Amino acid sequence: MRGAALRTALLGAGLVLAGCGEPSVRPQEVQTPEVEAPEPAAAESECPASAPAPASLPGVRPEHDTLEYWLERTAAVTELDAEVLSPGAIAEHNRTIGAESVGVRYDLLAPVQAPRIVEAVDRRLAYLSGKLAAGAYFRADGTVPSEEEAAALAPVHALPRLQPELRVALEPVPVHCGPRLDGLFTASLDAAFDRNLCSVIRAQEPVQVLMQWSDELLLARSGYVLGWIPASSGLSPALTSREEREAFVLGPWMVASRDGEARTAQGELRRIPFASRAPLLAGRGGKGGPGEILVATERGVVEASPVDALAWAPTGRSLTRRQFLTDAFRYRGQLYGWGGYHEGRDCSRFLMDLFAGFGVDLPRHSSDQAVAGEVIEVGPGLSEVERLKVIDRAHWRGLVLLHFPNHIMLYLGRDEGGVPMALHSFAEYLVPCEGRTADMPAGERETLVHVDRIQVSNLELGRGSSRTSFIERITKVTVVGRRPLELETSG
Repeated sequence: MRGAALRTALLGAGLVLAGCGEPSVRPQEVQTPEVEAPEPAAAESECPASAPAPASLPGVRPEHDTLEYWLERTAAVTELDAEVLSPGAIAEHNRTIGAESVGVRYDLLAPVQAPRIVEAVDRRLAYLSGKLAAGAYFRADGTVPSEEEAAALAPVHALPRLQPELRVALEPVPVHCGPRLDGLFTASLDAAFDRNLCSVIRAQEPVQVLMQWSDELLLARSGYVLGWIPASSGLSPALTSREEREAFVLGPWMVASRDGEARTAQGELRRIPFASRAPLLAGRGGKGGPGEILVATERGVVEASPVDALAWAPTGRSLTRRQFLTDAFRYRGQLYGWGGYHEGRDCSRFLMDLFAGFGVDLPRHSSDQAVAGEVIEVGPGLSEVERLKVIDRAHWRGLVLLHFPNHIMLYLGRDEGGVPMALHSFAEYLVPCEGRTADMPAGERETLVHVDRIQVSNLELGRGSSRTSFIERITKVTVVGRRPLELETSG
């Protein structure tokens, strides 16, 4: 039982991939339908503090959960097989996201700038120290961290000489936000939301170990997160050759469309999880046949062949709406996981992994994803009808991600009835019970419904609750690629 206390809405940002040319199919004029919110519970006994989500979310029909349906709906609005983002545009986007000044992606091949590492570490430690001083974080048992624990999170202002080594994760590696293995939790003490879990580095991802922090911890970073990992983490030996380092950091890669295995040249089978990327061997010094990859092991990097070649695709393939939606729906039903909890994906990790399958870099966190492109601000005074006009026009021109504070969603478009829908990874939504009024505090006469999956939903969830509906909360539509035409948004 997760208790009556409401979990914080832990969801994040918005962005769009737009094509280089004008689509030949003009956007359709669609009337905004009247969509009813879920029926409120009728009596006190029918208003539990929390409940599991139904098998089908409110307003979601079986066809909404299928790729075929959304390919058909998208084809009615724009071209399915036109290139959305060219290889050159992807490279330019990645250069922008990877700039050190952005601070949201790290170049693991560049010389390490020690002052920037110290600055990033101290900024993180100052934040955590402030939370402890304010009494906002607790141990898992509800007790307050000791003075000694608090002192371990104090800013350091300097570090010993960094000795970076590039390795590869052989298993999921938790990245802690601060230098401690134990979790930090808000007053709800919800184990699924550990504020000391910043992310999880997945198998076959490169990891740059910066220094031994303590007997138990290493200071390390991947291309998208800096933090502390257990010293016992399963990592490959250091990559010693430039060829190996560039292969794991720069690609090109093959991406796994489902859980599978690869057979090494020595005949060993290595598990390759869904959405993992492995460097493509072909073209590296004339080595490797089509589809052959490099795989990191406990002994080092070896050549391997996927057991099921059909379960893999190159990241360098054309990025079209058809292929993008095909990949997106492979994630549907996967577990939600704040910071990678239990190997799940939160809202921003889902999108980061989805775009990575095409070689497109995104930041790890939703607030950074929200500004990783051309941003259309959606002001609080904009009516829902005008909000949807902005979103639909962007959808005609590109792939749309919708942002409100702490959440990000992939916009799918309108169903045949004109209802706007999205695919996203989310933990929960609120349903108001009968008798709830707008002046009631959060949690009173409303039920927290746990989804904890990557699911299709409409934008109505939460209507009438203390959080309001998704469509009411959207603040940004962000475009990666070409900016949509200027829109008249005044009523």
